[in-house]
Amino acid sequence: MAAPARTPPPQVRAGGGGIVRFAQESWSELQKVTWPDRQTVIRLTVLVIVVSAVIAAYILAADQIFTFLVNRVLLNQAIPTPAPSAP
Repeated sequence: MAAPARTPPPQVRAGGGGIVRFAQESWSELQKVTWPDRQTVIRLTVLVIVVSAVIAAYILAADQIFTFLVNRVLLNQAIPTPAPSAP
């Protein structure tokens, strides 16, 4: 006995309307947004730059400490000292 024929699932289409409708709805939503004033944008930009610099300094310090520990403790390497200069 043959297996029953399988019918493909019905295709469901979304709301339609295309790119023009999308652009109109996007513009409508952008008009509803409350945009920050210039002073707020500048203040928050400075805040982001300062926080980024602090985090970068923290990561740099941690990297230097871990490099020192790995070289000194695990690899038993002495801290290089500069050679004396000739007179």
